[in-house]
Amino acid sequence: MPLARVFFLFLRLGALTFGGGIVMMGLLQKEMENSGRFKTEEIIDMMVFTTAFPGPIAVNLAFLAGRKMAGMAGAAVAVTGTILPPFLTILLLARLLILYINRPLVSSFFTGAGCAVVVIIGGVVWSMLKIAVSGGWRDVLTVLLVTALLLALGLHPFIAVAAGVSFRLVLGGGGSQ
Repeated sequence: MPLARVFFLFLRLGALTFGGGIVMMGLLQKEMENSGRFKTEEIIDMMVFTTAFPGPIAVNLAFLAGRKMAGMAGAAVAVTGTILPPFLTILLLARLLILYINRPLVSSFFTGAGCAVVVIIGGVVWSMLKIAVSGGWRDVLTVLLVTALLLALGLHPFIAVAAGVSFRLVLGGGGSQ
């Protein structure tokens, strides 16, 4: 894929993504599935890696997807395209936002954007959950275990995921049974 096309794809995603990297995941997933360049499983794998690495999810995702599309140069232009719009927005509009944030039109815009973010995140979670449990009852048990470790016990995500991997290995088996 040409570098200019990678750059403008991520520039558009960076400019239109309200809500950060998780929302970007949903938009990029639709974009990549429609283009046929990525399989759903590849996108889900990228999502898992981007949330596991330290740093902003959007930047991690841009790096991985850009690298897959056009090598290391693609990674560089994807990251640049992702961070440029929010950087310029903050640089140019922060003062105006502070002055007008309480105006009904501005606050209504952010309320609507917040609702859209919730829907997009819900779509990403649903897609990831469908893939995660596609292997049958063993995968369902593993997802439930990791969820319980995260939510009920409040374990660190790395520990919960490691426990889930260990649990799944102990259960053995390849597919749904």
